[in-house]
Amino acid sequence: MSKIQVEVSFTDELKSIRVGGKEMEIPKAIKTKPVEEWFEPTVGRVRWGGLGAEIKEMDFGNEKNAVYSFLFIGPEDKKQEFMACVERFCLGEEAQQETQEETEQDYLHNAQNYQQAGNAEMAFQQYMVAARDYGRPEAQFKVARCYQNGTGVEKNEENAVVWYKKAAEQCDAEAQCALGECYYQARGVEKDDKEARRWYEAAATQGNATAQYMTGRLYMELSYNEAAVKWYTKAAEQECPEAQYELGKCYETGDGVDEDKAKAVELYRKAAEQGYAEAQYKLGKCYYCGDGVEMDYEEAVKWLRKAAEQGIANAQDLLGDCYYYGYGVEMNKEEAAKWYEKAAKQGNEYAQYSLGRCYESGIGKRMDFTEAARWYEKAAEVGNADAQCALGDYYRCFGGGVKEEDFGKAAEWYRKAAEQGNAEAQSGLGICYEQGIGVMKSEETAIQWYQKAANQDNVLAQHRLGCCYEYGIGVTKDLGKAAEWHQKAAENGDEWSQYFLGNFYLYGMGVTKDYIKAAEWYRKAAEQESTAAQNKLAGLYANGYGVAQNKEEAAKWYRKSAENGNASAQFNLGICYANGEGVEKSSAKAVEWYRKSAEKGNADAQYNLGVCYDNGEGVEKDSAKAVEWYRKSAENGNANAQNSLGYCYNNGEGVEKNSAKAVEWFRRSAENGNADAQFNLGVCYANGKGVEKDSAKAVEWYKKAAEQGQDSAQCNLGYCYKNGIGVEKDVIKATGWYQKSAEQGNCTAQNNLGCCYDNGEGVAQNKATAVKWYQKAAEQNYANAQYNLGFCYEKGLGGLSRSKKEALKMYQKAAEQGNHSAERAIRRLNGGAVSTLADLVNGVGVLWEILNE
Repeated sequence: MSKIQVEVSFTDELKSIRVGGKEMEIPKAIKTKPVEEWFEPTVGRVRWGGLGAEIKEMDFGNEKNAVYSFLFIGPEDKKQEFMACVERFCLGEEAQQETQEETEQDYLHNAQNYQQAGNAEMAFQQYMVAARDYGRPEAQFKVARCYQNGTGVEKNEENAVVWYKKAAEQCDAEAQCALGECYYQARGVEKDDKEARRWYEAAATQGNATAQYMTGRLYMELSYNEAAVKWYTKAAEQECPEAQYELGKCYETGDGVDEDKAKAVELYRKAAEQGYAEAQYKLGKCYYCGDGVEMDYEEAVKWLRKAAEQGIANAQDLLGDCYYYGYGVEMNKEEAAKWYEKAAKQGNEYAQYSLGRCYESGIGKRMDFTEAARWYEKAAEVGNADAQCALGDYYRCFGGGVKEEDFGKAAEWYRKAAEQGNAEAQSGLGICYEQGIGVMKSEETAIQWYQKAANQDNVLAQHRLGCCYEYGIGVTKDLGKAAEWHQKAAENGDEWSQYFLGNFYLYGMGVTKDYIKAAEWYRKAAEQESTAAQNKLAGLYANGYGVAQNKEEAAKWYRKSAENGNASAQFNLGICYANGEGVEKSSAKAVEWYRKSAEKGNADAQYNLGVCYDNGEGVEKDSAKAVEWYRKSAENGNANAQNSLGYCYNNGEGVEKNSAKAVEWFRRSAENGNADAQFNLGVCYANGKGVEKDSAKAVEWYKKAAEQGQDSAQCNLGYCYKNGIGVEKDVIKATGWYQKSAEQGNCTAQNNLGCCYDNGEGVAQNKATAVKWYQKAAEQNYANAQYNLGFCYEKGLGGLSRSKKEALKMYQKAAEQGNHSAERAIRRLNGGAVSTLADLVNGVGVLWEILNE
């Protein structure tokens, strides 16, 4: 059963009747009638069913069994008369007479009932009566709320302010707080922080926790931190979660209070346990970082998830990190990307960057450079330096099909991040200046940016500075400084600088040569899967530089590098198999690895593969294929292959014979410093084969080869000096060159040097020394030397006992090789006639020879 207020206002006549807050329409003729006649129906033009009937006909949401409470405002005698009529005209059981205070309370009570029943319009009307007619501050506050929220009445923030102010001026704390909010948020009134603070503080002084919190917040904005802490503390003590959170921040940072991270955690926990999302995030972060509490990733995840599920973007971002790295939860890149995306869509720059990274790497999301760039750009535009740097990388590295004209964007984004101190961006901008990407090339400016980044321990910049000092790019070449910067980068884990530092120590570049340190740095890089370092470390094991020689260990590291695709290591592993060093010898496996390397364009491997086909080692002999691989290697600049290709053209092996092409390839090889090719080119000039005969040019090329220790060239150069061919005759120089060649085991030079000692040409005659050199050459089955040695046995020269038997033995060996002088000597010793002058001459002299190829 509900109660309906009936308010009657009377002065000299009936002024108004309000039923349940609604104004009743009263005919003018009734207003002037006596009280008793108000209750009687009329007939005629004025329709009036009597006050009782008119009250019951009004719509109050189909109220049944309502109790009517009457309040008569007017003279006491009229009041008594009115109440007597109420009882007499059938409203007696349903009517109650009330005081004004009871009526006010009834309006408030009815408003609450209507509100609970979902009848917002009736609730508003009831609040309005209590607020307007009785000045009740709590009703005024409710009316203001209705206007502010558009509940039961059209939304009108200006009206809300009017009613808040009425209640506030009656010291209603809730209204004062709400009015402060209106001034603070500029709702229905122009923003006025001073007025907001006045009203907030008025409510705060009355103990309103929300106002205390807001007062603290306003003082904090004015940097009155101590005052802010005072009000936050008051509100926090009333369990205001917002205040507990803000006070926690003060303790965390030491704003307005001594820093106390444990106290901060305590306050965050209180707010978090009340469901305050920001505090849940902060508490989770404290557990994540170990600030004010022992680090506990699982506990961090628990609180971060609570905050994240309430939509806190920072929590969603950090929860994404937990899933990405497996902190406190099982690693799940897809789940990480899901949380990053939630945060990113709310504008969290860090999550936008992380989401971009997921798209770029294809981790947790499908790989999509364009989508990565879209998210990077969102973060970059709000100043996120990491995202700006990532965009720079995107535009510099043609991510997602960027066009060359977009290179300028790379430098632009790098610069934005670099000017914020982002070391990676500074390094990237340095690369742009060094290579002229999107900016005018300036190696000096590149150095400046590298220096900035390197001073922040940026590894790439340290590495690039090492390279710049190594090659004199933008700075004066300084191998010492190059080594210093590579050392810094290497110590920071950069595998390339570790590799380069190994090279510096191996070759003594800018540092004292130290094979042990070279091995140490190569090993560090090799363990980071640097194939170049693995190959170098293998080389050290193969040769015993800086480590104990160990062919098996060498092969192991060559294999690691080779299996990771390093062409040089594949070539070297092929050599291991070819020579059986550290592995079981296998020409077939050598060919297999040479081929892998050769197909990657390694010229040395192409050459060796050609040699294998040429000689039928590990593969069926195929001169045409040999030429094919020699040509690939030769065209890649391999001097050995160029010489071999020349040889093939010279002799028509695997290719049609062509002396001119032979000379062409011999020349290319010779000009690349190949001593064998220089010798061969000399022979071509000496014989006029493939080129016009020119003894002087022959001598020129023989000399180049001879000076490199090529024994055949030394021998021929000696012959040229001995006979004055292409050069002024000089038997002393001739003997000198024969000596150099002979000492390398060249049998022709050994024989010719023997002749020089035999005849005393260019040296003092010494038959014994002549015999020594003849013997060396003869032991190599050299026919002319065998003949000359036989002659010495026949005549008993050079300390040899005369021996027809030994002489015949040596002559026989020479004759079996087609030496005609030996054949004649045999006939002579066997009693045959000397038939020609040549027989006579050859029977008393020594044989000389020049090498023709």
